[in-house]
Amino acid sequence: MRLRKLILHNVRRFADKTVTLGPFGDGLTTITEENERGKSTFFDALHALIFHDYGSARKEIRDLQPYSGGAVQIAAEIELGSEAYRIEKLFNLKKAGSSARIISLATGAILKQADDAEQWIHDTILSSSKGPVGLLWVRQGTVGVDAAKAEAEGVDARRDVMSSVRGQIDAVTGGRRMDTILQRCRSELDAIATKGGKPKAGSQWKEAEDLAESLREQQAKLQKSVDALSHDLEMKKRLTKRLRELNDPALRARRGDAIKASQAELAAARDHDRRIKEAEQGLKLLMAQEQDIERTIKEIGSLRDRREALRQAISEREATLAKIKQAKAQVQAAMAQQQATISEKEAERCSLSDALTRARQQERSREKRRRLIALGTLLASLQEPLSRLAEAERILKMPTASPADLERLANLEHRRDIAREKRKIHFSSFLLSSQGEQAKCASAILPDGEAQLIDRPLDITLPGFGGIQLRPAEGAAQAIEDPDALQAEINATLGALGFETVTAARAAHDVHRKAQDAKQLAQAQIRASAPDGREALRREQDQLCTELGCSIEQAASLLVDDNANAPRTLETMEHGLRDLDEALSALRGSLPKLQDRFTHAANALTEAEVLLGERRKALADLAPPADEEAQLDQSIRARNELAPKLATARAQVNQLQQQAPDLAAADAAHQRALQADEQDRKEIHLQETELARLNGAIQTQSEGAVEEKLAEVSGRLTRALERAAQFASHAKAIDLLITHLEAARAQAQETYFEPIRQELLPLLRQLHAGADFQIDADKLLIDTITRNGITDKVDVLSGGAYEQIAILTRLAFAKLFAKRGSHVPIILDDALVHTDDERISTMFNMLAQMAKDQQIIVLSCRTRAFSDLGGERAFISEGREDSPREH
Repeated sequence: MRLRKLILHNVRRFADKTVTLGPFGDGLTTITEENERGKSTFFDALHALIFHDYGSARKEIRDLQPYSGGAVQIAAEIELGSEAYRIEKLFNLKKAGSSARIISLATGAILKQADDAEQWIHDTILSSSKGPVGLLWVRQGTVGVDAAKAEAEGVDARRDVMSSVRGQIDAVTGGRRMDTILQRCRSELDAIATKGGKPKAGSQWKEAEDLAESLREQQAKLQKSVDALSHDLEMKKRLTKRLRELNDPALRARRGDAIKASQAELAAARDHDRRIKEAEQGLKLLMAQEQDIERTIKEIGSLRDRREALRQAISEREATLAKIKQAKAQVQAAMAQQQATISEKEAERCSLSDALTRARQQERSREKRRRLIALGTLLASLQEPLSRLAEAERILKMPTASPADLERLANLEHRRDIAREKRKIHFSSFLLSSQGEQAKCASAILPDGEAQLIDRPLDITLPGFGGIQLRPAEGAAQAIEDPDALQAEINATLGALGFETVTAARAAHDVHRKAQDAKQLAQAQIRASAPDGREALRREQDQLCTELGCSIEQAASLLVDDNANAPRTLETMEHGLRDLDEALSALRGSLPKLQDRFTHAANALTEAEVLLGERRKALADLAPPADEEAQLDQSIRARNELAPKLATARAQVNQLQQQAPDLAAADAAHQRALQADEQDRKEIHLQETELARLNGAIQTQSEGAVEEKLAEVSGRLTRALERAAQFASHAKAIDLLITHLEAARAQAQETYFEPIRQELLPLLRQLHAGADFQIDADKLLIDTITRNGITDKVDVLSGGAYEQIAILTRLAFAKLFAKRGSHVPIILDDALVHTDDERISTMFNMLAQMAKDQQIIVLSCRTRAFSDLGGERAFISEGREDSPREH
């Protein structure tokens, strides 16, 4: 099928209008229009024409109706092989009044109507033998065809793509018989096993597994009992042997002798330790007396040292105090001298400042005279732009035409000229050649040799012959404007504006525009010279004359007579004043430093006097007592007498410590002997208790015959495990059979998907070198794509990559249909909106390559980008096609 033209009437924004999109060539056709021009409206209308019954009232049909209401009419001209057809539908949003027709363009005959027309569309265009058109159309903003995102009819169309392929796959792999076998296998497997291959609750396999587990637990319990009996017998043998060793009489006698010997050694060690402590106590008393004597001697020496240090400090402080007093007197004299210099400089500055003030007043008077002369010159320069401003304002008061009026007149003239040319094309004409009296029409003479249009009813009088009536063909004037009416509208517009011709209106507009520019230029010059206006300059001039008490001429004369050296005298005075200010600033800046030095010297003097007083008071407090020398001599004699007694006491303590036995070792040996005997007695008691318990346990286990029970349970467990293994092997065999059957079917599907791969893979590798893909057997679409060794799901790709793959898939299916003899048009409505510049160029190349044997129609609002696509250009036109016939 090849689409040639699409005609709409009363659809959405084209309310009560007829619009045509086309014509479409055999290869690539592009329609590039701005947004809101109706491109998507044509797409939706074509979709409704092919996929919706004429009596449908679905939302998609209601959305095509304009706000003003009315029936929606859609027609398309197509070619199927060598035959051309026109498909027409009228949607009245209800069954009554709606219709559908199939018309042969070669003969104009109506081939099918109503439901027969719908059946013709289904059998001829939508059947699987011709290819599902909807799969290859990309609606604006939607490139995917996933079942979760597509409309119901889109899903059905997609499923029809490979209906014949799926039928052949079923034929090879068994079809429904294969499904029955797989279902029986899955049912039998489901009866005994879960999806994870585990025994299913309630099944025989689960019962066998549970019995084996129960017997395994019984076996483990009985085995534990048998192991416990063997362990108890062994423990009884060990306990009996150990009790004999502990109750040996020789061992008991050795334990008693060891306790007595360790007790005697401990008593002797304790007596020697008591004598050492008594000797150490006597030594401590002598050492305490020695410390008291040494402390008294040290205190007397310390007091003497402190008194000598205070005398030295007092001498140093007296010398420092004298230096501080001298420095304070020097700083005080420098401050007095600085203050006197500052006073002299301030008096000199005051005198110079008064003289400078008088000089500045004279300079201001000179500046005012200069300003007065400049104002006279400025007022004189304003005369010329003021004259030009008055002339421009006079011109602007004259009548003129606005740009909107001129544009309207130009539009009317253009429409008038087009109407005249259209009427020449659509209406017949005639020529008159009279040999006598000329022919007349409504009393107006018709000139000879001049073509006359038959664009209205004409009653012509022919002298010597009679009359003739001429009428235009019915409907010939439809949608063509009347040029006379347009000329009348032009004349009325010119009359309202006050002009005779359009040329005069344009000339008046140009003069008005130049006057406006001249006015703006004059105003700009006036504003630049007098921002506040000419009157403000005059007021300033009068004020200066009043202040100076002279005219402009007198001011000029006084300015010439001024002393030329006055500015230099003023500058010299300003420099002298600045020098005095800098000198005063330097003098005042150095004064705080002198004040700080004076304050520092006064503070240091006060601090030195206070410290000197403190030292003298401390020396008075440390005056020596009268008996200090006697106390020192007495303490030295007592220390000498105590020295031999300390030496004797230390020697005695050292001798006792060297002869002392090890008290801790003796005590540890005695405790060890006691503990060894005690532990033997405790162990004997524990071993006798444990032996009694073991005798009871052995007696109980011997009566239960646990060894015979263990052998019986082990045999039952072996049989239960064999039965469970049989069920596991059966489940594994069924699962393996299902896997092989499904693998065989998948292999057959892959074989029949190969034609699609052969068409799509070269296209995909033009976009991504070395890429590969996998097809989802259920959706019959690309599921994963591999690029540079990395495999991604299609639905996680970027918007640009996703739309490119979706469009390439459609191109591949189109090539497959074409090889089968079914040409299906590809329609893309703003499909490449997310593609970058480099890949869009590659996509353009592939579209151009495919268009050699395939009809491709591209609608886009991206005029600049898609101008590089090439192919034929189609346009949206209004009023160029008869509206679909009323059915």
